[in-house]
Amino acid sequence: MNLRRIFSLGAALSISCVISSGLSAQSKEHVATGTNIVIDAKPEVVFEAIRKQRNNAESHRHLESFDGKVAIIKEHMENVPLCGKVDCTFEETEHPYTRIDYKMTQSSKFKAGFGSWILTPSADGKSTTLEFDSYTDAGLMIPFAGEFTKSQSMDNAKKRLKHIKEVAEQMQKEAPADKAK
Repeated sequence: MNLRRIFSLGAALSISCVISSGLSAQSKEHVATGTNIVIDAKPEVVFEAIRKQRNNAESHRHLESFDGKVAIIKEHMENVPLCGKVDCTFEETEHPYTRIDYKMTQSSKFKAGFGSWILTPSADGKSTTLEFDSYTDAGLMIPFAGEFTKSQSMDNAKKRLKHIKEVAEQMQKEAPADKAK
């Protein structure tokens, strides 16, 4: 393999498949991503902001079903680098106001995934630290796939946290006075 092909492959990998799901921690192929953000909103509001992302045209997510504890979400992604179109189904299990655990149950391309949204209230209860942990295996069988997937997944996780922060803080501002206290 010549140097030009190696460089091209490296450039392609740098925009590797990005998913917001993960893989079992026992696998040597998994890629773990974890990051957090402080949100100026109560845990109940942040929890609801996460739930709102289940039906999101911008991220091509659609809530298929919800039984009061477990939600089934379908996500369609276009133009995923090195993968093209990808369809995934996720199962989210709620633990009200403290965490939401998710796992990928089906995918047209990705191998596996799971993770958690973990909510920790501040001492005064007026803000919440939202942590996003994700374990991913995009199923790429190319050199350095894990490192590049982790980099892209981290960027995606930070964008998702920032968006949820914006949504939750706006919801907190709009909350009736008795709920905002």
